[in-house]
Amino acid sequence: MNKKIALLGLSAFASVLSMTSCTSVGEHKTSAELYYTNFTNADTGEYTFLRNVYKMANDEVAFANIISEKGTNAAVKTLAASLSTQYKDMQAKLEELATKGDVLIPYAAMPAFELSEGLDSAQSTVLERAFLEQSVRNQEVIIEKFEEVSRNTKVITRDYASETLPNLEKILEETKGLL
Repeated sequence: MNKKIALLGLSAFASVLSMTSCTSVGEHKTSAELYYTNFTNADTGEYTFLRNVYKMANDEVAFANIISEKGTNAAVKTLAASLSTQYKDMQAKLEELATKGDVLIPYAAMPAFELSEGLDSAQSTVLERAFLEQSVRNQEVIIEKFEEVSRNTKVITRDYASETLPNLEKILEETKGLL
């Protein structure tokens, strides 16, 4: 009888341990409740802002890293390095805001960045042009998202958006200048 109780207790412990170990995406740890209930303290605007902008920033960093490796134009490579740094910083701040609002980023279903078909073997000038064009489109959408959330009810997110917008607009103009 004692063996059965001990075995039952051990299996219950193992079950709890295995369920709590399934609460991470990559190196990012989060509470099990967030995975099971998807409960968040963010309103809809903040929630979509955090998830969408994080994904776009992730794409910008990934494409900028490719340009840093394969690019030949010094001005474009410098811009790519600058964008990569800026968007990594942005991702860190978005993760901080997401943690405070119980929003899960990066999320398991977030698609990984992939180059458009044919760009992986394209000449560096074609790749750099595609990078600049995509970056301008992404930056315009990101600025639009920042403008929307700057009118949000959450003070911390609104303040972050308001202080970041001028820098985003400046970088957009620099990127457009290289097109």
